[in-house]
Amino acid sequence: MENNNNINIEDIKPDEYKEAAILLSKAFIGTPFSAYVAGGADEKARRNLETGFMGMIKNKPGRVVVAKDGKQIVGVMRMVQWPQCQNSIPRGLELLFPMIFARKVILRVLKFRSIWRKHDPQKPHWHIDPLGVLPERQGQGIGSLLLTYFCEHVDKLGMPAYHETDVEANVRLYKRFGYEVIDEERIFSFNHWFMWRAYKDIK
Repeated sequence: MENNNNINIEDIKPDEYKEAAILLSKAFIGTPFSAYVAGGADEKARRNLETGFMGMIKNKPGRVVVAKDGKQIVGVMRMVQWPQCQNSIPRGLELLFPMIFARKVILRVLKFRSIWRKHDPQKPHWHIDPLGVLPERQGQGIGSLLLTYFCEHVDKLGMPAYHETDVEANVRLYKRFGYEVIDEERIFSFNHWFMWRAYKDIK
């Protein structure tokens, strides 16, 4: 996929895992909830997130795509089909094992993931988890390009979609793509919105 800004969207390659994990860690450490879960917003906390995202990209099911400007990755998105979108607790521990030295991080991740799993609709759908844009490239439409790519993918399959976010600005963005808030909950004193997008007939 290419647009007038010369951003291409393509499947991630194994030699891009590290760059993608670093990008996601930089994108998410800037949000209050992710910083809290990671134990702060410093370099050590960012590395905690990087380790977790590396495990997600390499080991979790689903398809990971990257938005590239030339050779540089400027956005990352993982798309996964239900019921693989929510791991069991043992599988979650296995994927996060490289982070076991940070016990508080593990416990916080497992707690909020268990709450997310409770909200996940128990019916067929596709799920974004996660979507991140390089901080210095945010606000340039890259996230919208990735969302457009995702929505076209699920509409071709005739499938609905689901997403959760702790960033209110993201709620407004996802609503532009047909999502609606179906539930809301506070986790660690932060609001979380759970959103559903019905199948859009593209015929």
